[in-house]
Amino acid sequence: MPHPTAEDVLVAFARTPGDVGAARRVARRFADLDPGERSALLWSEDPGGRLVAVVLLLQAARALQSAGRRPDPDLTDEYLSALRAERLDDPALVDLAAEDLVGAPLLGGSTGPLFALAKSDVALVRRAAAVATLAFAKQGDAEVPLAVVGRLVRERGDVVQSALGWVLREVGKRASEAELVAFLERQGRFLSRPALETATEHLPAAERDRLRG
Repeated sequence: MPHPTAEDVLVAFARTPGDVGAARRVARRFADLDPGERSALLWSEDPGGRLVAVVLLLQAARALQSAGRRPDPDLTDEYLSALRAERLDDPALVDLAAEDLVGAPLLGGSTGPLFALAKSDVALVRRAAAVATLAFAKQGDAEVPLAVVGRLVRERGDVVQSALGWVLREVGKRASEAELVAFLERQGRFLSRPALETATEHLPAAERDRLRG
């Protein structure tokens, strides 16, 4: 039987509703797709192909994690290369994969790459730097997410600001409510109004109202 190709994936995805759930089903079906064919999808002009490629990368990273194996830096590099080149132009492709492909491999090691990403000229790369820190927040670490958010908090664009609100909310829920409050007291004024509302939505009402001003 011939090996599946990027074109086979595109044909299969075209027969679906075209959402993330469908992409996951197609990715499971083509889990053994050759890395070269996966790369062809990732760099294709087809948005559905790029979505399935990101899910394939995510699927491969999670398989390694489930097996207790070390992260594969090639998966992260492939994802970030496409992101830096602005081939991935949808925030959903960051939100879907940055935690597992960018953040999780850095747990227990140097976090320098996150701060390098936060300096990128590409807004979605900066968004990825923020979203990646969810891996740390879910381990109870507030320090790394707040440090990265602190580097990005003065940014005005919604592409980054909306991610900051989400990450801050998760820091408060999963790591440290006290550290979130202290951060917002210092820098909350730089957040956009929607980001501040998201960041504070799980705080007690009196605290929430005070921080929102």
